Amino acid sequence: MKSIFTFLFLTILTTSVFSQTPVDVPTGGNYANDVYYNFSNDILKTAARSSWDVAFKTNQMSVSVLANNGTGTMVYTWPKGTIADWETLDTTGMGWTPLYNSVADWEYGAFNTNTVPGNAFDYGWGTYNMTSHNITGDSIFIVKLAGGDFKKFAIIQKNAIQNSWSFRYADLDNKNDTTITLDGDDYKNKTFIHYSIANNIVVEQEPSERWQLLFTRYFDYNIPYYVTGVLANSGVKIQQVGGVSQSDFENYQTSMFNDTLSEIGSDWKSFSMTTFQYVVVPDVVYFVQDTAGTDKSIWKLYFTGFSGSATGTYSFVKKNLGVTGINNFSERNLTVYPNPASHEINVIHDFSGDTEITVYNISGQPVFKTLNTESAGLNKNTLNISTLPAGIYSLHVRSGNDVKTVKFLKK
Repeated sequence: MKSIFTFLFLTILTTSVFSQTPVDVPTGGNYANDVYYNFSNDILKTAARSSWDVAFKTNQMSVSVLANNGTGTMVYTWPKGTIADWETLDTTGMGWTPLYNSVADWEYGAFNTNTVPGNAFDYGWGTYNMTSHNITGDSIFIVKLAGGDFKKFAIIQKNAIQNSWSFRYADLDNKNDTTITLDGDDYKNKTFIHYSIANNIVVEQEPSERWQLLFTRYFDYNIPYYVTGVLANSGVKIQQVGGVSQSDFENYQTSMFNDTLSEIGSDWKSFSMTTFQYVVVPDVVYFVQDTAGTDKSIWKLYFTGFSGSATGTYSFVKKNLGVTGINNFSERNLTVYPNPASHEINVIHDFSGDTEITVYNISGQPVFKTLNTESAGLNKNTLNISTLPAGIYSLHVRSGNDVKTVKFLKK
């Protein structure tokens, strides 16, 4: 009897974990809402997209600032001066090119667009200060809010050690001049701190739980057009496969997973000018893994419908494929100290065998590489970083298919 019960229990468990489940995610009439989604818990939160104007990444090592492009909020660089010219700004002859959030990487918001490639000191809205070790703002932006009002806006500082943001905004005639400081550590369970310039308040846009997908409206400058689609959270890896049977295909390749935030995006559907309805691509499947969350399961997703603007409903099928055989997104330990550092960093890890350590600058260029044969257990590698320019760097450790990454600050 015990063996029969065990068999039935495992059968029920297997059916629950590996069955295909249809899901509907409504975003409201005219796609008015952002919907934050987690595969295990489904919809975590539905929030009005119009509630915020700018957003600051909470990660201590991030310098990313978003604009709410999905509502039509527009950002322009004021080209006639620097942040020191705040009081004398004028917009005579305004006809500048708007700036948009990256559709590839959350680390490049609209306010980071002016980052100079190859310059480890430059972050678009400001530069790294070698004295204070903070990123100090040097630019003024003109922000056109969704309601039509114009504001001048400047990011004063990102304190990388205290993980705080300071920014300033005012009417173009200097009225309603406001300076705000936000502590990123107060929002550690969120990816961004959302802020409403129009209402002068922090907006609790994201759920407190870990979300994996965001169903939203955004500007895709590759088209260029406003689109409705799906964006992935930081740490979520995705593989898209086309030309396959959606219900049957499960042959994902972990080496093909990538972290492009719009990998799912909007091109899984098209609008038919014959039927005036949306048509879903019938042979595309997505495989999704949250490498930063607690559940490392691979989820299969394919779309079955899209309602259009009436209810803004996304229809899809999900299936939990488990984590068997997945080792590309490593569970290994990796720590760097001291952080920030001036001369040396100690890399503590438990990778074994032939192990490669590579350091990349903010532009993604490798600036240091070493290959060692490591033993099982904890290992320590000391790297001399004294010749590197000050700035934020990404350190990658790889052994076979195991890879792990951590960021550090060079003072």
